[in-house]
Amino acid sequence: MTKTFRPFHRGASPRTPSITSPHALPAQPVVVNTPSLESAGFLGPTSYRYLLRESQGASDPIPDLGKYTIEPRQLELGLRILDFFYRESSLLKSLTEHIYGLSRMPIIPQTIMLPALNNLWDIGDRQPVIGEAARLRMVVRIFENTYKTISTPSTMRAADLCQAITGMNVRWESIGAVITLASLTMIHIPEHTVTLIDTHQRCKSELLPQALEVTEHLSLLIDALPLVNELLVSLKYYQMLLAVSRFGDSSRRLYSSLGELCSCIYATGMHRNDVPREQSPTFIHQWRRTCLSVVYTMDKTIATALGRPPLMNRHYCILEPPLDLDEDPDPEERESNLRSIDDHGWNVDKTSRPATIVRLRLLLAKMREEVLELHLGVNGVDLVTRAEDVFRRLTVMWETCPNHMKYSVDMWDSSMSISSHRLLVLLTLYLDYQHSTFLLHRIISGDRSTNVFIVAMNILSAILVINDERERLREIRNDFTHIFLQYGLPSVQLLCTEMLHRSSASSLTAVPGFSRAQLIRQLTVYVSCLSWVARPGSGNFEFCKQVKARFTRILDEIIDPSNATPGAPIAPNETADSYTGGAPDLLDPAHSFNTLLDWDIESFWDPRLDIFCGSVF
Repeated sequence: MTKTFRPFHRGASPRTPSITSPHALPAQPVVVNTPSLESAGFLGPTSYRYLLRESQGASDPIPDLGKYTIEPRQLELGLRILDFFYRESSLLKSLTEHIYGLSRMPIIPQTIMLPALNNLWDIGDRQPVIGEAARLRMVVRIFENTYKTISTPSTMRAADLCQAITGMNVRWESIGAVITLASLTMIHIPEHTVTLIDTHQRCKSELLPQALEVTEHLSLLIDALPLVNELLVSLKYYQMLLAVSRFGDSSRRLYSSLGELCSCIYATGMHRNDVPREQSPTFIHQWRRTCLSVVYTMDKTIATALGRPPLMNRHYCILEPPLDLDEDPDPEERESNLRSIDDHGWNVDKTSRPATIVRLRLLLAKMREEVLELHLGVNGVDLVTRAEDVFRRLTVMWETCPNHMKYSVDMWDSSMSISSHRLLVLLTLYLDYQHSTFLLHRIISGDRSTNVFIVAMNILSAILVINDERERLREIRNDFTHIFLQYGLPSVQLLCTEMLHRSSASSLTAVPGFSRAQLIRQLTVYVSCLSWVARPGSGNFEFCKQVKARFTRILDEIIDPSNATPGAPIAPNETADSYTGGAPDLLDPAHSFNTLLDWDIESFWDPRLDIFCGSVF
């Protein structure tokens, strides 16, 4: 079957495609000269190649240029991608600028991405690429650029890097990052926003399938690339987020993407911080730290949500967060910049930067890995003592964080002039800290302890502020299931279980400030919120309806215990997990507290559940 392509004149109307001659398709592979790629990537001391590399001296001959074969299928994919890239240039640029305007997912520094957008499409000497032969030459040129390492001398600035990855030097990683990030943006912003951004005012349902098809082509093409660098790591990160948005958090596609992403981190040597600071510019050093921090953090998020072991282990990584500095600091001001950092690594100017948020998320993720070891590991020796030690260090870490990074409900006061996005980020960081505390208290004092109950109430109260501020927050996102399910559901389940077991307030009087009536009102509000926190029509929407129906029945029984099915009384030392009496249709063994913390994916969790639909940073 003959393939067809559209010409990619920049700015051409997307509604006027034309047919390409079948003779334009490459029938033979193309061979290009590239630098030697035989030993590209990080090698550790146990590698036999490492020994050879270490024994090489400065006088050893420079390896000859190698040859790399571009197969016809790769050229065809490249033509398809470049066709879309040019045809939708205005839309892709606007969507990328929009997501950076919301400060969402900035793994590629803003000082690199936004200037790069201005030159990314200037591939053909600032002239439209016309003719099939010219298009094919341009695709081959992009392959050649991509097979070259990116030189980053210590004197380089972000503007210099932009020139090295755009224009006549454009690479598939640059093109892929923009297309994938634009596709993510389309998924997560409201329909009317997509229509406003698009100059042709097309709807999301028309644009998104085209973009997702191109991202599939990108995955096939990118997987065959021989080099790994910061750009590729960033692209792989965006591809992982796209996989969870499309295929769900338990899908093979997600774990394949996450595995590749972690492998890329190791291949670049980011986990060992192997590039000396004096040999690379500060902004590259910061970017590499950010990549490691973001991937390590996301790995712990996925591990917690699914109750599975993480793929990245702190014992093999030098987990240094990025310095609390701007993305592209002036090298001549390095010493004065470092003097602005306090003993705990925070900038004394109390400014919230992307690096500030990434830094705090990494510190929380390092503690979360230790929490996961306690819950998921096989070493049960001195579990309580170890949990107490982790809790102590977690508390100290949080107390030493800057006050302007610690969420409080007072921050929603309009007089403080804090953006809605920043408030949501601070809330998420606070909930992450509280959730680690919640999991630790489950080990230290048990599921029915006062400490666990207090933390669960704190989490619930913090989440419900979204209900009060939802109109304000809808300006930046239209889905809140990440917060309501990942953080809220375990706490709400514990609170409901405890109140269902103890129909009177007598057993909860030890909880400071506890009001049974107030807690019932908060639980009722949480359950009602499940009708709107998910995007209508999404998999989350139907899932939230199921959870709402389940907890509505439980709340009815809490309010009117006379409806409960008679069961055996609960002994004072019984845990919530062992409870079998009272309303077995609501809290049967399949719906105990522990099993609701780790939902059976196949039975309960919608395969399209998007736990990362919210603001990642």
